Amino acid sequence: MAQAGNTGPGAGAPESAVAGRAPWRWALALLWLATAAGVPSRRQWPVPYRRFSFRPEPDPYCQAQYTFCPTGSPIPVMKGDDVIEVFRLQAPVWEFKYGDLLGHLKIMHDAIGFRSTLTGKNYTMEWYELFQLGNCTFPHLRPEMNAPFWCNQGAACFFEGIDDNHWRENGTLVQVATISG
Repeated sequence: MAQAGNTGPGAGAPESAVAGRAPWRWALALLWLATAAGVPSRRQWPVPYRRFSFRPEPDPYCQAQYTFCPTGSPIPVMKGDDVIEVFRLQAPVWEFKYGDLLGHLKIMHDAIGFRSTLTGKNYTMEWYELFQLGNCTFPHLRPEMNAPFWCNQGAACFFEGIDDNHWRENGTLVQVATISG
């Protein structure tokens, strides 16, 4: 009969039987660790950052329905005595197609607007996906590939003008900062 207070594993068993189980478990754990450490991994984590001096060629599978940044312009040189007003621009994604439906789900498109007080010109900078939102948001399952495939290249588009009516009527146009020379 087990002694009072001794209710752990092996209670009532001879002490040598309980002690015999522990080394076996430790040996199994050490064997597993040694095996796992010796297996070469096919993946490196974290994946090292890789810089490109060019935009990688897109896969021919990825096709844009609309031209990327059709009215793009170079970023103008600002003068030292200019004061630049910075605006937050935000509207629901695809509001041209679905109205404010995606805005209720807080799925928004953001941009930054700039206004030069010296010249009075406005500029907009937006980040766009090169192959439209659906292509970069959802992966494609291609029979010839083992993993999901993404068409998710993007780039900044800078162009002259701010569509004040669009941003005010469909979302947000708010001055958030002023930059001086």
